[in-house]
Amino acid sequence: MSELTPLIIVSGYLGAGKTTFLREVIPQLVGSSLVPYVILNDFSNAEVDSALLREVAPQVEALSGGCICCDSSKSLIDNLEKIPTDVPAIVFIEANGTSDPYPLIEMLSLDPALAARFGPIEQVTIINQSRWQKRLFPWDKKIERAQAATASYLISNRGEKASAKQSQRVLMDLEALNPLAIRTTAADFIQAVLRRDAGPGIPQHPTEPLAHAHHHLAVRIPLPAMREDLLRRWLRSFPAHFLRIKGVVRLLDDPLDEACFFQRTDDEFEVPCLIKTFMPEGAESCAVFIGNGLDEKRILRSLETFSYTSIIAETPSPHGIPSLSQFLAKRCK
Repeated sequence: MSELTPLIIVSGYLGAGKTTFLREVIPQLVGSSLVPYVILNDFSNAEVDSALLREVAPQVEALSGGCICCDSSKSLIDNLEKIPTDVPAIVFIEANGTSDPYPLIEMLSLDPALAARFGPIEQVTIINQSRWQKRLFPWDKKIERAQAATASYLISNRGEKASAKQSQRVLMDLEALNPLAIRTTAADFIQAVLRRDAGPGIPQHPTEPLAHAHHHLAVRIPLPAMREDLLRRWLRSFPAHFLRIKGVVRLLDDPLDEACFFQRTDDEFEVPCLIKTFMPEGAESCAVFIGNGLDEKRILRSLETFSYTSIIAETPSPHGIPSLSQFLAKRCK
C-alpha cells in the first residue's frame, strides 16, 4: 500500500447514477484492509443520499449547498482533514452533478497539505447515455463534456433507454474527448482496487484501473524561478491532451517579490494567461497538470530545456551547431 490515501472523485451530470455506483462498490470493500470514507455533495439531496449510503458505508459526510468546486470548497477541505491518519483509508468524493472538474482537481492538487496526504487523484465519470449532451443550456453541455474529458475511468449506463443513433454518438464523442480513459464497470473497478490493495504479488493487467504507474489525472511539480518569456514557451510546448496547466512561479526578472500566476488550457488558439503579482506568503512555486496519461518524470525533464539556469550553464556544441536550448535562449532575448 502507498503511504498516500487514494482519492476517488465520482463525477457525472445530474441523474447519471453516481450514488448508485457508490452503493454498488462500497459494500465490496467490507472485509478488506481499506476503510471507505465518502464525502457527498449536492444542492438539496445530500442528506437524503447520505442516509442511503450510510446503510452500506457508515463514514459518510453530507455537504449540502454550493458545489465543492467553489462555494463548498472550504467544507470539503475541512472534511478531508478530519479523516483519521491511523487507518488505511480510501476516500470517495461524490461531486455535485453540475460541478466543474477543473477547479476541484486543481484545488485538491495545489493545496500542499492535501497533496502530501492524498493521492493519486482518480476520477470516475458516470455517463448517462440517454441524456448525453441533451441539456438545455450550453454551459450544462460544456460541464458534462468537461467531466468526461477529465475522467480517468468512464462508466456508461442507461444504455437501454438510448436509441442506436444516440449510443453511437456517445461512443464517438467520448472517444474524441478522452481516448485514454479506461472504459470499465463498477464491478471491475472495485475488483481492481482490491487487487491492488492485496499487494505487489497479485498480477494486474496494465490497463486495469489504478494499476498503471503513469496513468495520472493530475500531476503537481515544484518549479524553479523562471524567466517570463521562457515560462510562456514552456507552457506552449505541451500537447493538447494536457487539458489544464495552472500554478504560480517566482520570476527571475524581479526575484525579490514578483511572481506570476499562470494558466494554459487545451485550446490551441488560446495563449497562456499570465498574471504578475506578489508571491503570496507561504506559497510554493509549483504547477499542476490535468490530463490523462501524464508522465511526471517527462514533465520534470521538460524543465531542463526551458530553465534559464540550465541554458546559461550549457557548453557550446563541439560542431558549432547550437542545441535546442541555446537556440531558444537566443530567440527569447
